[in-house]
Amino acid sequence: MSQTTRGVLLYAVMALLIVAVGLAQSWTLALAILNLCLISAVMALGVNIQWGYAGLFNVGIMGFAALGGIGAVLVSMPPVPGALGAGGVNLGLAALAIVGTLGAALYVRERAPLSLRKPLGLATVVAGYFVMRIFLDPASEAIEAVDPASAGYLGGLGLPILIGWAVGGLFAAGAAYLVGKLTLGLRSDYLAIATLGISEIILAILKNENWLTRGVKNVTGLPRPVPDERVLQEAPWIADLAARFGTDTITAAAVVARLAYACLFAAVLLIVLWLAERALRAPWGRMMRAIR
Repeated sequence: MSQTTRGVLLYAVMALLIVAVGLAQSWTLALAILNLCLISAVMALGVNIQWGYAGLFNVGIMGFAALGGIGAVLVSMPPVPGALGAGGVNLGLAALAIVGTLGAALYVRERAPLSLRKPLGLATVVAGYFVMRIFLDPASEAIEAVDPASAGYLGGLGLPILIGWAVGGLFAAGAAYLVGKLTLGLRSDYLAIATLGISEIILAILKNENWLTRGVKNVTGLPRPVPDERVLQEAPWIADLAARFGTDTITAAAVVARLAYACLFAAVLLIVLWLAERALRAPWGRMMRAIR
C-alpha cells in the first residue's frame, strides 16, 4: 500500500467516525470535533515544518498558542471603562523603566570593560526590575480593583476578532524570532530548553498578571467571527431550516454556527498549507531539509 493510499484511507476512516458521532449522538458534537481537528491541523503544520523537516525539537508549542489568545484579548475585547485611568500613568512609567533598563544594559554591554560587563549587566537588569515593580505593582492593584467580578483588567481595543488572530500570529512570530536568535548555531536540545522556558514564562504571565489577561479567571465574551447562535435562533430562515429537517431552532442555529466555523477554519488551514508548500519549495525550504 502506497503512502498516498494509506493517507486517503486514514482520512476516510476519520470522516466516517465523525459522521458516526453525528448519527449516534448529535451533529453539533460532530462538528465541534471537526473544528478541533481543523485547529489541530493548523498547529500540526508548524510542527511538521520545524520537527518533521528540520528535526528541531520544540516543546513550547502551547506557549506560542497562548500568545495567539493574548493577541485576541488585547485587540478584540472592548476596553474596560476606568481601568486605564486608574493605573495608566504608573503603567507608562513601568514601561519607561523597562525601556531604560534595556538601554542601560545595551550601553553596559558596548562600553563597559570586558571584565565588568557581566556583573554590571546583571546589576543593571536587577535594579531595573525593582524600579519597574515600584510602578507596576500599584498600577496592577488599581486596575484589578475596577469591577473585579467581571473585569479587573485593561481590556482591549475593540477591533474585529480576525485582526486579533493576525496580531496573535505576530506575537508568536516575534517570540519565535527571539528564541531562534538566542539559540542560533546551538544544538537542537538547546532549542528545546529555550522553547520550554519561553512557554513557561508566557503561561506564568497569563496566570499571574491579572491586569493584562485576568489570569485564571479567564476572559469571557470574546467577539465571534461568525454570527452568534442566540442571534441565529431568531432568524426566520433558521426556523424554516429547522422545520425542513425536523429539528428545533436551537439545534439548527448551533449546527449553522459550527458549520460557519468549520468553513472559516478550513479556509485558514488551506491558506497555511499553500504557504507552507510554497515555502518548502523555495530556497528556504531546501535549507530546512538540508539541516536534517
